[in-house]
Amino acid sequence: MLSTFLLLVSAPIWLLILLKVVRTAQEWRSRRAGYITFGGDDQYQAKNVDNYVHDAVMIARVQFQMSDEAFDAVIDRVQHNYLQWFDNLVARIQHKPKGGTFAEPLEIWDEYREYALSDGPLLSQIVLCKKEKIVLLVGNHVYLGGQLLSQFVQLVFCDSVRRDVFPKNAYIPVLSEVMMWAVLAQTTLRATPEPIPLFDDKSQIQRFYLKRDLAEIDAISDTLKMSRLYVIIAEHVFMVMKHMGKERIRVTLPISFSGDHSFNTVGAMFLDITATPDVPTLTRQIRAKIKRYQWQVSATNHMQRVLPLRQLSEKARSTVDLTLTVVPQKTLPDNILADEMATYEFTMDSIHYPVYIMAFIFEGQVHSSFMVNTPAFDTQTFVQTESAEPTNLTLDRHHRD
Repeated sequence: MLSTFLLLVSAPIWLLILLKVVRTAQEWRSRRAGYITFGGDDQYQAKNVDNYVHDAVMIARVQFQMSDEAFDAVIDRVQHNYLQWFDNLVARIQHKPKGGTFAEPLEIWDEYREYALSDGPLLSQIVLCKKEKIVLLVGNHVYLGGQLLSQFVQLVFCDSVRRDVFPKNAYIPVLSEVMMWAVLAQTTLRATPEPIPLFDDKSQIQRFYLKRDLAEIDAISDTLKMSRLYVIIAEHVFMVMKHMGKERIRVTLPISFSGDHSFNTVGAMFLDITATPDVPTLTRQIRAKIKRYQWQVSATNHMQRVLPLRQLSEKARSTVDLTLTVVPQKTLPDNILADEMATYEFTMDSIHYPVYIMAFIFEGQVHSSFMVNTPAFDTQTFVQTESAEPTNLTLDRHHRD
């Protein structure tokens, strides 16, 4: 009886170990052939590779304050570094679109205009606008996540590209499998709250840009004797809870890992946050929860590498009120444009959550882009009280000729 019980208990763990072995062998074969895998969603990606945007397009708009000569140097650097990087990445994608080509990776405009998608399947594109000193960074989020996205950004902002800007995700047999099953059990068994209503049409999504002085945040972190990252997370959560009128929200915090053999280099932790009277109190709560649940990041990353979770993630999405990604300054080593950058706006075409925030820590500023996909968020008060500005950074769904 005892041996039968132990076998039944350990069977799910051995199943995940077997799947991990299979995936490792697949990645090894792909790596030998020079390709990068998509992890557990390889089959899904192969079916959708001819979609011109796949699942989501992301776009960043960065404006600089510099001379014409300095911006010409930016153009030269992008042409020198980025085009080779793009060609190398395309060569490592096994399931290419029909014809084997993506949309042109680089465009140089005399003046800025609204960006429109081209006819070809999109991988990544950099647009340099000379007059306004604007750089557009456009990418297919399916490919350009985590490690690859950091390299994409560095091609514009940095002298050189570093691959080790995110931590490695260590795989520990048995322990990793136990953590994966724990996440699956938590997601499956968790009572689903009444979902926050989303807009019927994604054209209703509202986008905002907010810039904060990092010195103000560091003053709070110094007082609390905590990392500034906890304060930044708490400030964003506090604003969302206040303007959504919620006493409790569920927050997803994506975290990136280094990984040259798979496009699935992101894990996440899920935090249930309760309202507090001020940001310092909320910071303490968030730090305690992150310390308690940080194991979920490794578990969810391995799940994406092993299991086809794209279709299975709908339940998890329906329970999330806010997804917040914080990109720390360490992703921008040897930055040479610190003083020249005026704004850094970001948006995504497809938002599946009530609120999605991308916060970039860049030198002395935190540049936050809010994407609001619910009528439950009081955007009018948000703009009035938080110094947030509506942004016109969107994607034209009509193809260019």
